[in-house]
Amino acid sequence: MISAILDHQFLLGCAIALLSAAAAISILIFRVIFPTIITHPWQLPSKDSRRSKLDKKSTVVLAGSFNPPHLGHLVMIRYLAERYGRVICCIGVNPNKKYDVTPQSRAEILREMLIHDGGCNNVTVEVVSGYIWRFARTQNASLFFRGIRTWDADGGDERTLQILNTWGPLILGWIWPMKTIFLEGDPKYRHVSSTLVRQICARRKEAIDNEDDSADINDELSQLVPERVVGKVADVYGATIVK
Repeated sequence: MISAILDHQFLLGCAIALLSAAAAISILIFRVIFPTIITHPWQLPSKDSRRSKLDKKSTVVLAGSFNPPHLGHLVMIRYLAERYGRVICCIGVNPNKKYDVTPQSRAEILREMLIHDGGCNNVTVEVVSGYIWRFARTQNASLFFRGIRTWDADGGDERTLQILNTWGPLILGWIWPMKTIFLEGDPKYRHVSSTLVRQICARRKEAIDNEDDSADINDELSQLVPERVVGKVADVYGATIVK
């Protein structure tokens, strides 16, 4: 009798474990198939709402290459900084890869952009070697953000990263993955891309080398990055080969 009861409890425990595992896997598959996308205009929760109070206690991560950072990035960071208590902008680095512009240089440019921006006092910039999701856990981050132009434009590439960030923590770290949220860009800046900035910097360098007037190019660049970092961005990226 006791043996039968124990066998029954064992089978029941196994069934519960299998159902729990199936439910967890279903949740993660659902996240990948139906990603959470915040479209513009971005909304803020009511100031005195429970959601707002919870957000103000939360740390979130915005991961990107920021190569280089531009105005499209900046407006996203401002929104996250206004909504959440702490925002960490993470730039990943592969120690085995050679970069035209190092992640550290990109981080310096981004910090300089933010230090003069009054709405970003709760934002820090970190260069992270290894898995960003693992670093995010050490910072007690609750959400993982990725900035995109639109899902139609960037969804293909982003889904691959989302799969890695969804299943990586579970497989490699045996921890529940934090949710990835995609933040669609402000339409005002959707034409702005890091590639476009690099191309303009290369044209500026060519104009200077040929002793041509680069004033118009400087004006063009100032429409894409904050004016206070135009010179630094132009100098750093003007020396690289743009493809």
